[in-house]
Amino acid sequence: MYVISPFRAVVAGARKTCRDLLPAGRVGTIHTTQGKEADVVILVLGTDPRRPGARAWAASRPNLINVAVSRAKRRLFVIGDRDAWRDQRFFAVLADALPSHAWQADGQRG
Repeated sequence: MYVISPFRAVVAGARKTCRDLLPAGRVGTIHTTQGKEADVVILVLGTDPRRPGARAWAASRPNLINVAVSRAKRRLFVIGDRDAWRDQRFFAVLADALPSHAWQADGQRG
């Protein structure tokens, strides 16, 4: 399993969260997993909603999303605000292709 993100700050948080669950080499930026594969990949797309520039940067070229998606051999899970990402270039296809599951803050499915 890999946990990946386009953003170093998100990766830092994911490393803290996953430190007892996954080896450090299994959590990183999308670029660090280029050329590697795993049965399961979790793509974390967290950004500050008030700073759309980060999303625009990540969506500026198809390479980033292609590398992220192609790391998964069996399952791909995407964590992020679908509404924030679905209008970004190249991410719209991903948003349309994957089923959506909304979770409430208390952990209950909405």
